[in-house]
Amino acid sequence: MNEPQLQLPAARGLSLNNIALAVESLDEMVTWYVTVLGFEAIERGRLDAVGADYATLSGAGFRLELVSLPGAPRHPADHTKPPGHPATLGWQAIVLRSENLGEAMAVLRTHDVGIVWAESQLSTTLISTVIRDPEGNFINIFGVPESA
Repeated sequence: MNEPQLQLPAARGLSLNNIALAVESLDEMVTWYVTVLGFEAIERGRLDAVGADYATLSGAGFRLELVSLPGAPRHPADHTKPPGHPATLGWQAIVLRSENLGEAMAVLRTHDVGIVWAESQLSTTLISTVIRDPEGNFINIFGVPESA
């Protein structure tokens, strides 16, 4: 027999504040995101409740919080290379969009960025470049094929 289910209210009025990424080298990662992807460093500080240092960056339409716990033992993330990466549960990548992916790729190559794949055709209307930041985290950049 099916019992009527109580309808609980959804949490409404939420908006994205930032995405947090735990990193080993806060200074190196701040420099990379500012220099390579054009983010702006807007705040640095310490999260006393967890003993972590942080830097908040702004760019690409969102804020990225880099967090580092100095001296703590590291538990590396699983950076399974695409296309097998969705088999690992959890956040997969920061996904950005570029109006001109070819131009963005040219700039990324000047920075000697780790490229997983470049301008790969995902569908008739979408191409993708996947890169890694210095600690191996994926950044997927979508673009539109020139013929679309």
